[in-house]
Amino acid sequence: MTREREPIDGLILAGGKSSRFGSDKASARLRGRPLLQWVLSAIEPVCRRIVIVKAQGQELPAVTSRSELVVVEDRFAAKGPLAGLATGFAAVEAEICFATACDAPLLRPELIELLAAMAPGYDVVCPMAGAFHQPLTAVYRPHACLPVFEELIEQDLLRIVPAYERLAARILSEDEVRAADPELDSFRNANRPERLAEIEALLASRGEGE
Repeated sequence: MTREREPIDGLILAGGKSSRFGSDKASARLRGRPLLQWVLSAIEPVCRRIVIVKAQGQELPAVTSRSELVVVEDRFAAKGPLAGLATGFAAVEAEICFATACDAPLLRPELIELLAAMAPGYDVVCPMAGAFHQPLTAVYRPHACLPVFEELIEQDLLRIVPAYERLAARILSEDEVRAADPELDSFRNANRPERLAEIEALLASRGEGE
């Protein structure tokens, strides 16, 4: 999908608690590669510069990318993804960024392109999938979002979607999303071992990811 759009950075949250997964998700292996590598490979066709936010003291797996990689440590200990986004926003150089987590190995570049093309005039472009907002598969305008997120962190208000009420947000319906990602693969998160096994089986059935 080719659309006129602003330059866009990538932002990957790699430092979650992984409480449901039981071990570090960024380093978990899918078909021999770390989950973090899968996400990097998915977004680098669109994002020439990618910021990875890791937890304090976290060791990331070895990865490679054609994009410029910048690794930053989360400024806020155990404050969740909203705080991770705030940390990452401060390191983003482009006017907009695509934010995701390290457990989404089937992200579709076409979806990122669609969200980025919708960004002019908005601070947030967030898709819907499965009747839920997907704030960790969304495009943000850091200069507008960072001060709002930092104020919410100070107030210990850490949910992402309610923050949109203070921003110019464009919400894409699932039908709009399916135009770029018909199977909603971008939202297949490996946040539990059984979900990772399901994705492994899906890739095997499709003959992908060898």
